[in-house]
Amino acid sequence: MIKAAFFDVDGTLLSHTTKSVPKSARDSLSKLRAKGIKTYLCTGRHQLEFDFLPIADIPFDGYITLNGHLCLDENRQLLCGFPFPEDTTRALITIFKEHQLPLLLVEESGMTLNFVNDTVIRAQKAISSPIPNIAPYDGSPIYLATAYVTPEEDDRIRAIIPSNIHIARWNDRGIDLILNDVGKVAGIRYFIEKEGTLPEECIAFGDAENDIDMIQFCGIGVAMGNAQEKVKEVADYVTTDIDQDGIENALRFYGII
Repeated sequence: MIKAAFFDVDGTLLSHTTKSVPKSARDSLSKLRAKGIKTYLCTGRHQLEFDFLPIADIPFDGYITLNGHLCLDENRQLLCGFPFPEDTTRALITIFKEHQLPLLLVEESGMTLNFVNDTVIRAQKAISSPIPNIAPYDGSPIYLATAYVTPEEDDRIRAIIPSNIHIARWNDRGIDLILNDVGKVAGIRYFIEKEGTLPEECIAFGDAENDIDMIQFCGIGVAMGNAQEKVKEVADYVTTDIDQDGIENALRFYGII
């Protein structure tokens, strides 16, 4: 029996074609909660971004943000966090200061970008988001980093980032830099252990590389019809596109709603 459901935001709950959450997805979330199934947002985004997105009014039992590096309760209050180690932070700051690539350093209370180019502009536009503030790094703990690069640059990025970080691509101009021992699964583990729920009692929905770990971890892993091929390959079920009632169709396929 499914007791908890985890949802990515971009391309899963939030359509960047319609700039909205499909009505069928909203209704599905309400039905899950009415059945006593816990619902969690599981995203690479910072909580500061929620209020300008059309997910702001949707209630969740918890929030896994920054790809598992920060977990929040239902009121978006901090529960736990996994900051980058000091040596990792120093390496990223060097990249940031030397402008080796457009790099966003994400802290608990904000986000800092080193410079803007066309890749940054296009990446942010694709996720219906404003360009983050350009500012010097202020020394706060870092919980995530985002690099604005094309797939052709992936090998170069891997060569310059610390070995305890892996990259997860969220579109063709942006990647997240995530600690190897964190990821969205770290956040899921935190919540299900707190609730006494088993992985096989969970369902996860996603569409991008940073969703692969949770799709493989949960008892049922669902890839959206618009998901990257890498995601579809590891999913238990590939549902329809986000704009074709993908979440609702998967939940009905499994008899959950």
